[in-house]
Amino acid sequence: MSVRVRFAPSPTGHLHVGGARTAIFNWLFAKHHGGTFLIRVEDTDQARSTRESEAMVLDDLRWLGLDWDEGPDAGGPHAPYRQSERVEHYGAVARELMERGIAYRCYCTEEELEAKRKLAEAEGRPPHYDLTCWRNQRVEDKPFAVRFHVPDDGDVTIDDRIRGEVTWRKESLGDFILVRSDGLPTYNFSVVVDDHEMEITHVIRAEEHLTNTHRQVLIYRAMNWDVPEFAHVSLILGQDRTKLSKRHGATSVSAYADEGYLAEAMVNYLTLLGWSSPDGLEVFGREYAVKHFSLDRVNPAPAVFDPQKLEWVNAQFIHAMSAAELAPLVRRFFDVPWLEEGIDVVKTSVHRLTQFESALKFVTEYATPDVDRAFAEKIGDELRAHGTPDSADAYQAMVERLKASTGAKGKALFMPLRLALTGLDHGPELVRSIPLLRRASEVDPSVLSPLARVERILAR
Repeated sequence: MSVRVRFAPSPTGHLHVGGARTAIFNWLFAKHHGGTFLIRVEDTDQARSTRESEAMVLDDLRWLGLDWDEGPDAGGPHAPYRQSERVEHYGAVARELMERGIAYRCYCTEEELEAKRKLAEAEGRPPHYDLTCWRNQRVEDKPFAVRFHVPDDGDVTIDDRIRGEVTWRKESLGDFILVRSDGLPTYNFSVVVDDHEMEITHVIRAEEHLTNTHRQVLIYRAMNWDVPEFAHVSLILGQDRTKLSKRHGATSVSAYADEGYLAEAMVNYLTLLGWSSPDGLEVFGREYAVKHFSLDRVNPAPAVFDPQKLEWVNAQFIHAMSAAELAPLVRRFFDVPWLEEGIDVVKTSVHRLTQFESALKFVTEYATPDVDRAFAEKIGDELRAHGTPDSADAYQAMVERLKASTGAKGKALFMPLRLALTGLDHGPELVRSIPLLRRASEVDPSVLSPLARVERILAR
């Protein structure tokens, strides 16, 4: 059996990290088994769904590198399936269920249903539908919903791939709506029709959908369709162990992209939220994840989102990349003619792409420091006589000459030298910083050369 999975976002805004983790798990599962990964946009909620939001979600998925394998013939190869374009499919199945006496017309208004719910609560009964329209089936010339009748053998048990055996009793729900009076399907109905027609073999989705499974399995049974395997992934919690929300900080994929996180690091970290690698590896590429991913290693317990751990993972990817690989990514946030050379000097101190600008501020900005004038004169003499060093050997030769001319060594030598040339008392190694200052000033008129910096001190 060929594996076919789907990620089915509702287009109501940018992709949440919880949704991104679900998409990643589906993508990895499909790739591991050589299967097919689909995107199906659940956009029948016309009040909240927009094509703008859909575009944002799809852009977030593309940024993560979660390419999908097929789509409808219309709209090109990169178009997703959309429920709003499949309404006739749901109508056809609803009519079949009504013709077979499994579903029926329900003419009850929202006001009548609300009154029934309140009465049931007052009498201490479950607020299930009271079967008025089931008992008195009729055809009237007014709007109606299509309601599914829960059969006497309505108990459902599934063997969830993550949670094990889960059972629901018939009494836990009443007859439920398949199609609303406006002609649009409910989530529980449309998702079953879609998953069947798209031949989905495994439904990997968030834990909050577990309670929907009872209704969905009953629809599969009524239509004599194969039931897919289910795998319900745990919630993602904030560090206070409440459901992750905006009060915990950024929660959308795009927000983390804007903060300078790498797509590869996001995929790596979100994969670790609930899944553990077989050898305990915490930093890995997607090839490793595809090779080793298994639902058997997904933990049913909630996962805690740790921003510090995410930043650490991101830093490992940055440190492992070359300056040439990083430069096109950094240019989104900071762009100078000498960027690649600058990245090479400071990348081991950077955790996010947005931090390169501040890490290289010693090149772009120079606040004249308080340095002993006599010491500054010695540095100026050195630079005029021998030029700014452009290699490790030239730097070491400069240091030896300054030791001889100033009589200083150790911190007494290197601290005023750093202050004079960078304007700061900390930063990358001078053996790399000074050649960078020379190269940057040669290609960027806005950058002061080392000698120009010393002359500013002497001109005070």
